[in-house]
Order: sequence, then C-alpha cells, then structure tokens
Amino acid sequence: MGELTVIVALFICGLTAMCVELFLPGAVIGILGFLAVLGSIIYALATGHTVAALVLVGCTLVFLPAFFFIWKNVLGRYWSLKADEKDFRPSTTVREDLLGAEGLAVSLLRPSGIARLNERRYDVVTRGEMIEKGARIKVIEVSGNRIVVTKL
Repeated sequence: MGELTVIVALFICGLTAMCVELFLPGAVIGILGFLAVLGSIIYALATGHTVAALVLVGCTLVFLPAFFFIWKNVLGRYWSLKADEKDFRPSTTVREDLLGAEGLAVSLLRPSGIARLNERRYDVVTRGEMIEKGARIKVIEVSGNRIVVTKL
C-alpha cells in the first residue's frame, strides 16, 4: 500500500471518527479522530506529499466549521433538553386532609424523616427540632407535598 493511500485512509478514518462523535458524545472518539486528521497532514508533509497535505488542510478547514455547525444547531435541537415549561404540570397531590392529624414518628426526625399518619407512611419535616423515633407527633402545616409536624 502506497504512502498516499495510507495518508488518505488515515484522514478518512479521522473524519469518520469525528462524525461518530456527533452520535456518541464523550469527546474521546472525536479527539482521536481530530488527532488522526492532524497526523495524516503531518505524515503527508513528512513524506514529501506537499500537494496532498494542502488538499487535506483545505478539506479540514471546510469540514471543521460544518462539523461544529451541525453539532450545535442541527443535532442540538433534537437531542437537547427543552428550556420551556409549556407542558409542565406541578404535583396535584394536596394533602390538606392531614392538617391536624396525629401519628407516630417511624424514624428519627432530624428534621426530616418518616411518620405514620392515618395508617399510612409519609415523608415529613419538623420546624428544625429533632424528634425521636416512636414519639407522638401532630401535623401543623401542609404545603403541596411538604408536611410539617411537631412533637405532642
């Protein structure tokens, strides 16, 4: 296999690795691809294929901006998280029926933990005080899914 064939094969492998990086993020394959492209250009210059090296540099200067444009603008639209909250639905669970309920601390509340209220387990918080396991507690505030308790 001639030197020019090796140079072109290394260059194509490098460009292919950079394109694979678009679909398998992690930067390792892309960096190795860029190093293969750079290596093919250096190898072309070292072996006296100056015209081939200039063609490869020209192809690289065309490919790199196109690569980053596709990566940022085209694929980014389809694979990135959307910043809008148009379809966001907050939790609709309202536990206001627990207000005033009494129960037991199933775990140590420091200040959060688990309590048994109305024969069910709930994640609860205190107003900052620690309540030992097994203590009698009472719900003093309910806000969304946040249940605040105090020791009886």
